[in-house]
Amino acid sequence: MKQNLKLSVMVLALVCVSAIKSNAQNMELGLRYEPEFSVLMNSNDKNASPALEYTSHFTYFNLGVGTVFNFNKNVGLAIDVLFSREGQAFSGNFNDTNSSKATYASVVRTQAYLNNLVITGDYVALAELNFIKLPIMLSLTTDNTNPIFLTLQVGPQINFLYNVAQEVNHTDEAYPNTNITPIDLYKSITIDGVAALGLGFNITPHMVFTAQFRYDYGFEDIENKNVMVSYYGAPATHFYSSDRQATHTATYGLLIGLNIKL
Repeated sequence: MKQNLKLSVMVLALVCVSAIKSNAQNMELGLRYEPEFSVLMNSNDKNASPALEYTSHFTYFNLGVGTVFNFNKNVGLAIDVLFSREGQAFSGNFNDTNSSKATYASVVRTQAYLNNLVITGDYVALAELNFIKLPIMLSLTTDNTNPIFLTLQVGPQINFLYNVAQEVNHTDEAYPNTNITPIDLYKSITIDGVAALGLGFNITPHMVFTAQFRYDYGFEDIENKNVMVSYYGAPATHFYSSDRQATHTATYGLLIGLNIKL
């Protein structure tokens, strides 16, 4: 049912884009770049302190291209195609008896066991997800022919997951002697909501620079709670604990754009 809904959203988006393009007064095409902060929000992980702690990670980013179909000086449709590297860093301690099977510490423990890693005491871990993102946003502005104008963009975003890396103590680890890889633990397509607020600058009659505070939030659980794993050929069992709650993605940062008016 969810897959049919997502397919319907994508088809409807393409139909809308085709119709809107034919009615737009003008079009802008350009580049996008956003240094961003990212988090995988899960209540089990949040409440696991001090056995498991969220840790800041400052090297994530959005990068891609975008277009804006302007219907008039104030209303348009903005569509981006973005490569987004995001995720969550953790620190923990296996000596803490409060460590729960419902937290990300269980993932680290499983990888350590399968890769013959001996971890006593403190460790660090990283779940890194790489997406192709397709935000489709209503674009509202003050008069966009002025030298400086306000911008607001809001709408849905379709995320296509294409790669996952999971680090333990700064080394990528997989799941040897099982039937799964890190990407199997997450859903391949999810839906977000996105909003961006900022300023536009008409540098020349044919070039526009924008700077926007951008936030997106994943409405769905990004983790594939139905994934089954077989260890060393044994009967398959659920990878995630039945007590693990939904995990939602979120990113925020400063999105820089440079558009050419066509």
